Parts: sequence; C-alpha cells; structure tokens
Amino acid sequence: MTIGFRGLDMLDNLRNARWDTVAKTYGSSHATLVGLLVDWWISSDSDNHWALEGGPSFGRRLKGVGGGICDALFCEGREPVGVVEVEGTRGVSTAQKISKFFNAEYQELETLRFAILLLYAYSPKGRGPDRYMPPARDAETIEEVKRVSANYPDKPIIVVAVDKIYEGRREGIRGRSEYYWSKLGQVSGLSYEGGQESTSLTLYKNLMSDGPGHRD
Repeated sequence: MTIGFRGLDMLDNLRNARWDTVAKTYGSSHATLVGLLVDWWISSDSDNHWALEGGPSFGRRLKGVGGGICDALFCEGREPVGVVEVEGTRGVSTAQKISKFFNAEYQELETLRFAILLLYAYSPKGRGPDRYMPPARDAETIEEVKRVSANYPDKPIIVVAVDKIYEGRREGIRGRSEYYWSKLGQVSGLSYEGGQESTSLTLYKNLMSDGPGHRD
C-alpha cells in the first residue's frame, strides 16, 4: 500500500511498524530502531520502496569533520524522498541537520519530501527510588523542529518518541549493567507542518507487565 506524504497518513501507517520488536530489546536500541523504520518503509510498498542505510551527507565536509551523514534515506522509485534520523542524546543538533538535508547542495537530494526524527530515551536520571527515564522528546528539540518545519512548510517532519520505563535492578544477564534496566513504555508520533504540530497519535503501548529478569 502506497503511503501518502501527509503527516497524518504517515503516522497512521507507522502503527504497522514492528514495535513489538523494540518491546523485547534492552539497552541502546539505536540499530534496532533504524532497522525497524527501514523494514516498515520497504514493507509498505515493496515494489517501489527501498532505502540507503548510513545515507550520504547533505554536502561537502571538511576533512576530519563528521556529522553530515544520515541514518537512512527512504527512496521511492529512483528518487530519495525521506531523510531519517534516530537519536538518543543530541535532539537539537539532529533537527538542525534535517534542515541541512532539506537545503542540501547535492541535486540528488532535491527530491526529499519529508523527514522522520525518532527520539528515544537513553539513560535514567534521579537517585534511589526517584530514578526514572526522562521523556524521549524535550522542549528544546521540539522548538527546533518547529523552526525547521516553518522554513519548509511543504515537507512534513514526523517526530517519533520512544519512551521507556525504568524498572530498577534486574536478574540474570540484564543484571550486568543498569544500561539494561529499562523497558519500552510507549511509542507516540507527532507531525509538524508549517511550523505547527498538525497531528499526534499513539503508535504503540507496551502491554507486557514485565520483561525477563524481574526481581520482586
């Protein structure tokens, strides 16, 4: 089924992504999340959709200066149509990078029509019983997304927030590090068009009461 490039159409279709895989992935799920989005895009129209992982830069970079490549480019037919970024710590600068892709110097990227910025909770905050996983999206990142969206009103920016729940100490292999002590809570999606939030949807809720390695 072909996906329309309106924010609502894309968010509604993103409910079909395999979020249940993320629910059973612990630690940093960056690679899983990139792969999941690529799988979703290609599966939605396997005759016309394909992807470049570790996509090319938006322009020329000085030798030794990184940061120009994207996590993936979504392509339809012969052309790239979407830029994809998955980020756990640098939301503002990643939103700024999307702006650079929308204004890329390479002719091959002039066909970009949308962006997906997936934000995921990375590390807990607080101490003792007050330790928790912060929300995946923060106000500063959203403000930057709105600014970029206002400059490119015809190119929706889809923000996907993967929020996690801090569970505390685990047993077994998950007990080796606090890095593994959080589980997926829910996935929400928001679309920004013309500098404003146009649509918001809950894409997935984790109904599992507990993951492996629980300690009462």
